[in-house]
Amino acid sequence: MNRKTTLSVILLIFLMFAGQALADGNLESAQKYFDAGEYKNSVGLLKEVTKEEPSNTKAWILLGNSYTGLEKNKNAIKAYEQALRIDSENEEALFGLGINYSRMRSHSNAIEAYKKVIEINPKHAQAHFELGVSYDRTNHLSYAFEQYKILKTLDERLADKLYHIILGS
Repeated sequence: MNRKTTLSVILLIFLMFAGQALADGNLESAQKYFDAGEYKNSVGLLKEVTKEEPSNTKAWILLGNSYTGLEKNKNAIKAYEQALRIDSENEEALFGLGINYSRMRSHSNAIEAYKKVIEINPKHAQAHFELGVSYDRTNHLSYAFEQYKILKTLDERLADKLYHIILGS
């Protein structure tokens, strides 16, 4: 290799690492904004990260979570779906999908998402709770009560909360 080619390779490697460091820094900053409830700032940085690293599942999920915080359900769903294209078994993305479908009153889609979460993690109490609520909203009370029974073994507080929702009190 001649000197010019060697310098070009070194420069290319440097730029790759610098780009990665920038994306990592933006992801870390976006997480801080998210944790502080500054979802708009988080979204701005995460758009940059996902453009630089389109296969970064964590960035897509945090983007979905940030859109959820802004109550931009359709945008959140798109971000979670992108995360699921990368990792179809991602529990957090599936749960976020369910939450946003529930908010949009698309309970059949929410039920599907929550069921997948529970397939992956049968002890995910919040998913059982949300599934029970979705069943209640679609008047499938026997299925809602099934979730209540499961919740009794996982989280008594959530079980009681679901019980009161089902009974309408």
